[in-house]
Amino acid sequence: MDKVCYNGKYLQKSKFSLSVNNRSFKYGDGFFETIRCLDGEPLFWEEHYFRIAASFSMMQMTVPDIFDLDNFKELIQRLLFENNLEKDSARIRISFFRSEGGYYLPESESVEFIIESKELHSRNYELNIDGLNVGLYRQNYLVKSSFSKLKSTNRLLNVLAAIYCRENHYDDSLLFNHDNHIVESVSGNVFISKDNTIYTPQLEDGCIDGVMRRILLNKTFPVKEKSISLSEVLNAEEVFLTNVISGVKWVERINNTRYKNSVSAQIVTMLNNDYLI
Repeated sequence: MDKVCYNGKYLQKSKFSLSVNNRSFKYGDGFFETIRCLDGEPLFWEEHYFRIAASFSMMQMTVPDIFDLDNFKELIQRLLFENNLEKDSARIRISFFRSEGGYYLPESESVEFIIESKELHSRNYELNIDGLNVGLYRQNYLVKSSFSKLKSTNRLLNVLAAIYCRENHYDDSLLFNHDNHIVESVSGNVFISKDNTIYTPQLEDGCIDGVMRRILLNKTFPVKEKSISLSEVLNAEEVFLTNVISGVKWVERINNTRYKNSVSAQIVTMLNNDYLI
């Protein structure tokens, strides 16, 4: 049976439940991290670890004593072992939330956590064969703030945008800020390619500080951060979306504009060669 790791203890998922006073449930007082694993190893672990540490600081949470680079990695690895995923590709989600108590003002700054695992069906990153048909979600806007890059447990805008995609038969949608700049998509960060240069929205525009985004910014690809308008997206040669689980998804169509996928294919090859083989 599937197990979860709750505050360092391994419990049967079917028998586990959270309190109705859980602050993440009541107030969205929490954040989460999603990690891809292969053969028992969490990929890009240091990048994830330091992003989690920065989130603790931003949310004014007390870092758990157990939260150590090596110790926490071992918690993940043991959960993969407990769920017979130590020789497979798997998805890990870690949810952190402030200990219960209080109303808006918490009674404690201490933190609890739960680690979940799920099998992935592909060992390597694979470029989607059919390009995505992507919409433009404008019913609500992302706010530019220091919290925008945080993966908080309040993702209402993404939920509503995902419903919009389903109702309009889109695979994903681009999200905007109040300056009408493209910020990200429902599922991850956005990149465009034109004239041998790759561009991605800057963090100041309100996008998630994605780990895959960081990886690409630190590679040899000519990637630049800047504000990106819809016009620039529609005039790009290529558009692709990134996150650590799927790697890269290329966009085939936005409105009546169609795109190529040569840069996307190169990046997928690089990720597999550098990190998965």
